[in-house]
Amino acid sequence: METTRQLAFINNKYGFTISFINGEQLISEIAQIHNIGPLALAFYKKTLLGSTQLINYLKAEESIGFYIDSEDPYFRYKLELSATGSLRTLLLPEDFEELPTHITGRARIHKMSLKGQPYTSILEYEDFPIESIINDVLDKSYQFQAKVMFSPDFHNSVMITKLPPTNINKKIEDFEEIGLESFIDEKIEFFADLLSGSKQSIAELSEFCEKEDFSYIGSHELKFHCPCSYERMLHNFSTLSPKDIEEIFAESDQVETRCDYCNTIYKVLREDISPNTVQ
Repeated sequence: METTRQLAFINNKYGFTISFINGEQLISEIAQIHNIGPLALAFYKKTLLGSTQLINYLKAEESIGFYIDSEDPYFRYKLELSATGSLRTLLLPEDFEELPTHITGRARIHKMSLKGQPYTSILEYEDFPIESIINDVLDKSYQFQAKVMFSPDFHNSVMITKLPPTNINKKIEDFEEIGLESFIDEKIEFFADLLSGSKQSIAELSEFCEKEDFSYIGSHELKFHCPCSYERMLHNFSTLSPKDIEEIFAESDQVETRCDYCNTIYKVLREDISPNTVQ
């Protein structure tokens, strides 16, 4: 695939959808932007490929923030994702001395919409497996029967979701009720092959999935995009007091500030900060 895409398929016979993401290019781009070390990259691989699956639950003009605030070990992970597939993400610190497997801290979901009220969910964790967080969020914050699986060797993830009964094609006479875990067990070889990385194009994946009664229903392009700008950086100074501004520019009329998401450096001039900017 030339771009990173999330591909969706539906199985009307049993009432399931699958969402497949090959994130190799996306992770490679983000690794270059953030200069992530090898241990952090191994963590980032599954965390990003799991949390970007949340695009499946976004309607038009919605966006979502997914945050992990771990206190032990200490790190911060952020993903901000829109329904169009634009995203920005960061991990602090950008490297680990040891690869974290469990966390004590919290995960936060913040969904925003231009037409509705924002939705926030906070989940507390103590010595909880990091790899299981996204599935716990799907269960507790969304209350969906869904599970994300990862490839052990490739930058691939797949999310399997059981549809509510009203979404199932009831015209199929031989419809059979089957639970999520039973369905995964029945199709485990199919999912393992899907995650193997051997199929890259939409055509290849569609043909492969059709053999298991999954029909292709659409896709989203996932792309890194940071909306930061010089104007936004100036606006950030509105949170500072006049005294703080004077201290910042005490030695020079120009200071450098960096966007945490894309590492773009902005040189902020004191003269560009108008009296109306500083409250």
